[in-house]
Amino acid sequence: MNWTREQQRAIDEREKNILVAAAAGSGKTAVLVERIKKLIIEDGVSIDRMLIVTFTNAAAAEMKEKIRTAINKEIDADPANSQKLRQQLNLLPRANISTFHSFALDVIRTFFFLTDMEPGFSICDDAQRTIIKEDSMDQLMEQCFVSDTEEFYAFLNWYSSDRNQNKIREIINTSYNVLQSLPYPWQWLEEKIAELSLSPEEFLQSPIMEYIWDYIEDSVKKAAAYEERAALELSDAGLSRLAEKVTGEELCFYQEMAEAVEARDLDALGSCVGAFQSVRLAAKKEEKEAYAEVKDLAAACRKKASGLVSDIKALFFTQSLSEMIAEMNETAPKAETLRKLLTAFDQIFRTNKGDKKLVDFNDIEHYCLSILEHPQAQNHYRKKFEYIFIDEYQDTNILQEEIIAKVARENNLFMVGDMKQSIYKFRLAEPEIFKSKYVSYGNAENKASAKIDLNQNFRSKPLILSEINHIFENLMEDYDEDAMLYPGVSYEGPFHYVPEVKVVDASTIDEADEELANLKNAELEALEICRLIRENLGRKFFDHKAGICREIGLHDMVILMRGVRNYADVYRNILKENGIDSFVDDSEGYFDTMEINVFMNLLSVIDNKMQDVPLISVLHSEIFGFSTDELGQVRAACKNGQYAAAFLKFAAEGKEGPLREKCRTALSSIKKWKTMATSQPLGKFIWKLLLETGYYLEMGAMPGGTQRQANLRALVDKAEKFAADRQSSLYSFVRYIDAVKTRGVPMGQVKLVGENDDLVRIMTIHKSKGLEFPLVLVCGMGRRLNYTKIGSGIALHKDIGIGMTLADFEGHWYKQTLLQRLIQKQVHKEEVAEEVRVLYVALTRAKDLLYMTGTVKEGAKFMENRQIGLGGDTTYLDMIGDVSRLEVVDANLLSHGGTEKSGIQGNPMGKDIFDRRLSKEEEAEILRQLDFVYPYEASRKLKSKYSVTEINRMGQTEQKAFETVLAVPKFRQGERQLTAAEKGTIYHSIMERLDFDRAEREGLPYIQAAAEDYVNREIFDVESLQSIELPRIAEFFDTALGSRCAAGYRAGNLERERPFDLQMEMEGETVIVQGIIDCYFEEEDGFVLLDYKSSWIDPQKDFEKEAERLRRTYGGQIEIYQKALETAKGRPVKEACLYLFGAGKLVRM
Repeated sequence: MNWTREQQRAIDEREKNILVAAAAGSGKTAVLVERIKKLIIEDGVSIDRMLIVTFTNAAAAEMKEKIRTAINKEIDADPANSQKLRQQLNLLPRANISTFHSFALDVIRTFFFLTDMEPGFSICDDAQRTIIKEDSMDQLMEQCFVSDTEEFYAFLNWYSSDRNQNKIREIINTSYNVLQSLPYPWQWLEEKIAELSLSPEEFLQSPIMEYIWDYIEDSVKKAAAYEERAALELSDAGLSRLAEKVTGEELCFYQEMAEAVEARDLDALGSCVGAFQSVRLAAKKEEKEAYAEVKDLAAACRKKASGLVSDIKALFFTQSLSEMIAEMNETAPKAETLRKLLTAFDQIFRTNKGDKKLVDFNDIEHYCLSILEHPQAQNHYRKKFEYIFIDEYQDTNILQEEIIAKVARENNLFMVGDMKQSIYKFRLAEPEIFKSKYVSYGNAENKASAKIDLNQNFRSKPLILSEINHIFENLMEDYDEDAMLYPGVSYEGPFHYVPEVKVVDASTIDEADEELANLKNAELEALEICRLIRENLGRKFFDHKAGICREIGLHDMVILMRGVRNYADVYRNILKENGIDSFVDDSEGYFDTMEINVFMNLLSVIDNKMQDVPLISVLHSEIFGFSTDELGQVRAACKNGQYAAAFLKFAAEGKEGPLREKCRTALSSIKKWKTMATSQPLGKFIWKLLLETGYYLEMGAMPGGTQRQANLRALVDKAEKFAADRQSSLYSFVRYIDAVKTRGVPMGQVKLVGENDDLVRIMTIHKSKGLEFPLVLVCGMGRRLNYTKIGSGIALHKDIGIGMTLADFEGHWYKQTLLQRLIQKQVHKEEVAEEVRVLYVALTRAKDLLYMTGTVKEGAKFMENRQIGLGGDTTYLDMIGDVSRLEVVDANLLSHGGTEKSGIQGNPMGKDIFDRRLSKEEEAEILRQLDFVYPYEASRKLKSKYSVTEINRMGQTEQKAFETVLAVPKFRQGERQLTAAEKGTIYHSIMERLDFDRAEREGLPYIQAAAEDYVNREIFDVESLQSIELPRIAEFFDTALGSRCAAGYRAGNLERERPFDLQMEMEGETVIVQGIIDCYFEEEDGFVLLDYKSSWIDPQKDFEKEAERLRRTYGGQIEIYQKALETAKGRPVKEACLYLFGAGKLVRM
């Protein structure tokens, strides 16, 4: 591989701590793997003497596989060194390539005797942690109210005006979360409480004051820039007199403020702020026409500037310093009360987890750090690890940084990441750690460390990189020449596309168009997305990886959103109405689906029928089928009290008739199911309930039925896992799921699509990190971004400290103190910076085409503000500033976008266009046409697309044309043998991923290790793996054909799981046949095509007769594969085979 100069330096540099700032698409993983490989081969460092830390299990597994592949290539290239390298391969499964949490667990298990942990502990998930945490909070509140101390009630009065617990609970919970991200939380808390008692003189010398100066300095610079812009606009309009008035009378104020800030002269700054007044600009008669052109722009700039001065004044100059410090001092006793509450809560929480022998991820890292405080443990790891690698270093938090510092030597750290892609602040990632090292390692005097910038992008086309650089050099702090993206791949062809911004103007909707007027902004924008998809489908682009020019398909496109909740379904439905297939790749939303929501309500009602909302939901659902009128009649019969009580009363005492009988039947069923729940395993009960109610089949018959049924089966699996790990009662499970929903634990719908499925992906920007797509549509850029607002209460910041509201319960007033106001400013600054980085991640996913879309209420006003160029941070559209191509889209045009293009059809509204009465002549013509006999009735029954399997079935008269098999939940799978088709899926999944070279050389041990790795990566589960025979795969590689496959793999001539579309004639019509070829490879005289089957053949029968039967069965399928391959490649298929894993036999076709 041809490395760039900086990449080579990152690979070769030794004897230093190294920070690699690797921009998007710069090949950081390849560099990391190459450095590790060279350390093994050239430096003789064993893989088990390295610590390689990533942030996800999937990333760790991928890293391990890449290292394995790199070593295997070296074995092929240098056979003389193979013994040493094979030894490294044997060590690889046990190498320290893991997440931070996994490493911390290893430390705990190794030095368990240095902790007070319970033996046999396990890790609780987020939902269980939430349940224990809430129980602990209940216990704390009960203790506080029972103790009835004046101190607690004073605290309660300050922060809960209605005297309930909610505000206090929120304060304790939020504060505790901040503490848990710190390496020494209780020490930090004591120090910050002490700072609340500083004198004015001490405060001026404290680090907090620097935050105030930084904020003021930043505000003054921005204000001066706005004033300069106003003066420039006036000057360019020929209004030099007015321009001089602005520069002479207003800008001088900002210059004086800047001088006071630089000198850290608080008195001088206060005088400037107090004396500031905006100058009144009045145009003379001869200036009025020119002034009218720029008046609004100049006024807007000056208003922005004066607003910043007002903010400075509100922060620090509405009171004297002594008054502000006195207020801060007054909060110190309340902060001490908070410390006591947090300490008590921590003790209760830890005890409750300990009683269940559970720890959470925060505990793991804190226990790890406490162990590493011991010299014995610290020295052990410093001796053990010659090199430490940290991937995605920008996402490290303070606690993790402290752990690494305990095990690192003076010069053995290699950290790689990109601060511009640090988007996990909500998980307490601390990008300032990366920034601090970037500055210090870049210092020429620092000889012990090195900073290396990788800024060549090998992903995106130059026009996309240019646009990204243009946007972020004005938006992102420190986006200089080192941070900019530079093309890493040269392309001189014709397919270059300028990124575009499409702004949908909702104000242009014609009120007479009821359909359009009723659409929400997201629906309007989704229609514009449909138009862009149709416009680009089939467009040519150069695929660098494949080295060919090809057309864009749906699978090349992705729709990215800041958040998909409440929006993804809107987009998916609009796309579907326009004939565009899509899939929402979301880590959330599982419990928001209708089928799961209703069924969980049923479980809740079975557990406790006295719950109004769940009961009404279930009664009105397909399970019991009550109409709204019937529900209303039940309520009318008993108007007071709970609905559940009214339902029970109606069932017992209501007027005889069908409705009362219906209520009795429903109540009887609920009671019966409650009995069932106590007598059967949880998972088995839920599966039986799904079938008995008919709900499973009902959901299967609805639109999206396959997905709905998959979600329901997943619920059964979750119940089985819950019962295996914890309590098995229905009550516990319902409460557990409630905690999952309350906590917002990420849980997406079951994924039923693969990488090769031709549909548009819809995902969050966070989900897209690390991915790339030929065409990216960044949507929802007109939506307001969510920023934290600190009202009355308590705010903690790791550097600033504790900001507390000053309150007078009797006087009913609350007042923010200086620290609270400062924390609000700092948190907003950090959150805006995070949103900028999220936008950067979104835009850098694009390889060839990039669209940014957003909807605004008033397009004209949006463009006016844009021309002013004041920007802002409310939406992404505000942020991006001036761009190369921006178009405001008239929303009325979106209602007429359902024309044919590139095979996609449909009325975008999904409804009838006309609604009028027909004339008699028109009726007669329609009747005449209805009497017409269509001459091509047979072809009318044909579909436009078929799968190969469907075509194959049509030619098999002895087989059923369709065969429906319901997938069975995992707990039932243990009671039966998997079908041949299900086993075939596992065989295919393994064969798709195996390294054929290693499979041939190393045989069964490698195949077993690889299969176990696939289980760890959740490609399939343990039960599925146990259902197949891995030795059968090893036997395949012992055959002549297996050796030829491995040779093709080594030569780069082997392809697996290749999808295709093939035009075929069927009954005089042209149809499209779609399929996937399992495997093929090229030899000198043509292609060899291989199809895997899990079919079992009777060993008592003659093999040739059985083989002939299989040839008849699958012959049509193989012929289609052969024709598709020969059509695509222009070379003959010289040989086609079936390999039967069930029998270990080869059948030549």
